[in-house]
Amino acid sequence: MAKVTRLTPVGGGKQPARGLPRPLEQVREHVRGRAATLLSDMLDGADDTLFDLAEKETDSERDRYFDAMRELRIQRAGIEAGFRQALDNLFQGVVREPEAAETVSDRVDVENLSLVKHDELEISVALDNLARRARQGCDDALGVLRHRLEYLFEGQRPVTEKTNPLEPRNLAACFAACLERLQLDIRARLIVLKLFERVVMDEAGALVSEANQMLADAGVLPDLKSVPVGRPRQMGARSGPGRDQDADASIRQNETASAGEAGAAAAAGNDQMFGLLQELLTTLRGLGGAASASGTPAAGGVPAAPTPSSGMAVMYNGVPYMDGAPLAADARVESLSTRDLFGMLTRLQRLEQALEGPEQSERNVREELSELLDSEHGEAIHALEQADDDVINLVSMLFDFILDDDGLPSEIKALIGRLQIPLLKVAIADKTFFSNDSHEARLLLNMLARAGSQWDTQQGRDDELFQRIEGAVHAIIDDYDEDAGLFRALLDDFDRYFSAQRDRAERVAERVREAEEGAARAEQAGEAVQAYIDTRLAGRSVPDVVVRLLSQGWQQVLYLTWLREGEDSDAWRRQTKVVDALIWSVLAPRDQAALAKLRDLVPKLRRALEHGLESIEYDVVERRAVLDDLARVHEALLEGLETERVTVPRVARQEAPRAEAERPLLAEDHERVVAARQLRAGQWLELGYGEEAQRVKLAANLRDGAKLVFINRRGIKVREYEARELGTALEAGDARLIEDGALFDRALEAVIGDLRRRHDG
Repeated sequence: MAKVTRLTPVGGGKQPARGLPRPLEQVREHVRGRAATLLSDMLDGADDTLFDLAEKETDSERDRYFDAMRELRIQRAGIEAGFRQALDNLFQGVVREPEAAETVSDRVDVENLSLVKHDELEISVALDNLARRARQGCDDALGVLRHRLEYLFEGQRPVTEKTNPLEPRNLAACFAACLERLQLDIRARLIVLKLFERVVMDEAGALVSEANQMLADAGVLPDLKSVPVGRPRQMGARSGPGRDQDADASIRQNETASAGEAGAAAAAGNDQMFGLLQELLTTLRGLGGAASASGTPAAGGVPAAPTPSSGMAVMYNGVPYMDGAPLAADARVESLSTRDLFGMLTRLQRLEQALEGPEQSERNVREELSELLDSEHGEAIHALEQADDDVINLVSMLFDFILDDDGLPSEIKALIGRLQIPLLKVAIADKTFFSNDSHEARLLLNMLARAGSQWDTQQGRDDELFQRIEGAVHAIIDDYDEDAGLFRALLDDFDRYFSAQRDRAERVAERVREAEEGAARAEQAGEAVQAYIDTRLAGRSVPDVVVRLLSQGWQQVLYLTWLREGEDSDAWRRQTKVVDALIWSVLAPRDQAALAKLRDLVPKLRRALEHGLESIEYDVVERRAVLDDLARVHEALLEGLETERVTVPRVARQEAPRAEAERPLLAEDHERVVAARQLRAGQWLELGYGEEAQRVKLAANLRDGAKLVFINRRGIKVREYEARELGTALEAGDARLIEDGALFDRALEAVIGDLRRRHDG
């Protein structure tokens, strides 16, 4: 027998990748070449598209598109190479061991999952949407391809939507990995993604059909036209020895499930954000009390719940668990289907109608459900489906954030808190509630919160805005069952009202702003003119007529010139030259050259002074008198005579003294002062505490924080600040900025951040 020498693989014992069957290798080469050509065409056309978009934009926006063009050119070679490599990895993933197989779309970085990076969420949702659109119309072809691939591997390699190399979601993820290398802002990235969808992803169905034809030509089930009836496999479901019985049981359970349950399950499986949130919850449970030291779940891989038990269990793979442990076989357990849960929540919602006033505190939906079930169905242990349990967890956490939000008055928070059960029903029925930022229920919640942030207790509950918010809340509690159209109707109605109120307030605010800006500009002009005259006269000894002329008539000439033309205008420079000429003309003593220059200047100076005083309609008698007095001074100087003079003292400008009890102001460069100086009109603040708190809006920021004018919701001016004063109040907590961002988005961001912190801890 020949001696066989076994070679140890290089690379830490890592097993080499297995080769692809010849038919699949041919498919890979074809797909890689075809997709690479499509990507190249897309990059060729990207220049023209981005240039056309740039021509329609302003200068500031145009740079965005030029930067994108330049970045695509620089990174093109890397993008194309990375895309080809990612496609190779997809095909190679089919022959890996099931536990090692991973597609690009599976690489969810739980550590960095946060809505703080809102751009990443937008990209994620955009990828999900374009993959879903590409999949439409090729479901059957994808099913046939999966069946052919499994046949090719003789049933030893299960092919799911996650491991199918031509699944549109996986093709899109290949490009998403390449997109990460581009230094582009979110708008430019989304434009590039749209180009990829139009040129490459639109051909995804054709790629699947071509792959099927190539496999059929190679003898892989050549007569197969549709997927044989068999065990359907859900996306992400594991397969392998010992799984057939579970799969059959799952099929039988699905066949008896109601249409509502099937729809909810499909929504849960197809919504990416909900899936990511579920993964965070699952990971968190794995770190609970039922987890081992290594972080792996105990007792069959079922994690402990992140919330205290409320007497309700959770179904996990058909087995009821409570507090991370399976219930005893003889335990009396009644499973609560999604449809039944929806009905019980509707019962709880109806109980809201009996409550008067908005003084409802935080609630525990699980406890309320458990009590209602016990009262109607006895003391059996009721078990929720895992997806329903996750939704209850998430919505409860969202409302915990909402009820702790400092940006809302307590009365408004109590009103919005009563929407927890209706919105829980929305989330159970439609899992895209968590990812679709255009969802009507989310938009309505955000609008109610935005309106509520502008109401304060001083306005009272009889205020029209409060009544509108309360009316919308009660309409949802009273009328919402399953028709989400109610939210759209309420949203449209409230939007019309709120828009009208906002427009009216904006008009009033604009008048206040114009008046304040006019007053501030007038004050600034007066200060500038006075400072200029003081600078020119300070410490000089001049005839009294010069002081009288400059401080009365000519000061008005300068003032109006500054207001109308500005201090950088030619008119301002001409008028200030007259001041300099006037002061020079009365200086003494003089030599012969100076006297000759003065003799030539006097008539020109008189004409300039007359013209300027006439332009402001200065009193004719006073004008003639002051100019005649000036002429006598000039005559005396030309004759070498002395004239009576007064010495103008220097003016020391100091800030007005502050009361001793007043808080010292922060320095100009303090971060709070800098933030106050940069506030934009429209920013809302809360001033004061408790029932005395008042909500105000910045109407005008004049001269970079020199004067900050605040109005109430009705447009009435209520307060003025200087940047240092407001910064000091913000630092002391006497004033608080009110976040204007969408409440639901901030709540979801906080929930993800909290889950991540608990995971890290």
